[in-house]
Amino acid sequence: MRTAGSAGTCAMTDRSNASKETDVKAMPRLDQSDAARARGANLFLVATGTLSTAHLPFWLNWLSANRPRYKVTVGLTDSAEHFVSASALATMTGTPVVSNTWETASGRREPVHTRIAADYDGIIVFPASVAFLSGLASGAGTSPFFLAALGTAAPVVIAPSFPPGVAQNPIIADVLARLAGVPNYHLIEPQKGTSRSTGAETEVTAPLWDAIATFEAATTVAPDTETATATAPVNA
Repeated sequence: MRTAGSAGTCAMTDRSNASKETDVKAMPRLDQSDAARARGANLFLVATGTLSTAHLPFWLNWLSANRPRYKVTVGLTDSAEHFVSASALATMTGTPVVSNTWETASGRREPVHTRIAADYDGIIVFPASVAFLSGLASGAGTSPFFLAALGTAAPVVIAPSFPPGVAQNPIIADVLARLAGVPNYHLIEPQKGTSRSTGAETEVTAPLWDAIATFEAATTVAPDTETATATAPVNA
């Protein structure tokens, strides 16, 4: 199923006065047709260390209701493990959660990054912390998840989450512009929300359906842009 998009899609607006401008394309809308619901895909979903990661069980529940044939493997960064239970995610997806390390439980070192890069139809980073965005933009090869995203030809869909004020920093604008320049990377514009820690307005992670719609647009020749309302998740 893997066919990478010919050009990176960036729906991120430049929130600073930086000299670089990033192309803004219309956000694809989730296709809710019967044909779309019957699609299959093998996704690797990376969750990073942000509070939005605590909502991941809800989104996986939603995904199973709206894309029942999608197989999802979750990868948790070290910091993400503070926000969500790996055992709960494994139960919901039916696949073991992958840790961001080359060390296995038996002490062996495995080529985790090459398997992720080769075995999945797409990588979705949801949510993507500032640390993960910056590390990926710098080409850091310090972990399997960075190397997998750097080495794959499949679509890499990135849904950032920002603390208050961070998105307006020119350094972050440069980070986003660099990521947007990668042909198979697709940035999802965050939504306005409220910071739990300060109460200030900030940019929070977009809904997972935006990430799924973007992935499908990158792997489908003519995706449907007119959609119905997404099905609500079932009770776990």
